[in-house]
Amino acid sequence: MISTVTTTTTTVTTVASTTMAAGLGLIATLVLIASLIAKELTGAWVSTTGKEGAITLPQAVDRNLSLVIIPLLLTFAFIVAVKVLEVLH
Repeated sequence: MISTVTTTTTTVTTVASTTMAAGLGLIATLVLIASLIAKELTGAWVSTTGKEGAITLPQAVDRNLSLVIIPLLLTFAFIVAVKVLEVLH
């Protein structure tokens, strides 16, 4: 009786954590896509304004988006590596 409850609890916990990890991976991927789009748009805006010397709002947003994009790219690479290993295993 106790082994049945333990097995069921372990299975439910594994399924729940797998589902949560997949949801977080999806959210991270969507945030990465949105950040890349925003960086492209602000980068185009910065190049058309052409102000030298002073940091404008589009330049600040463009620079700060790099701080968001780099960790998300690493997260995305990790997600892809895990999925490839799941397929190969």
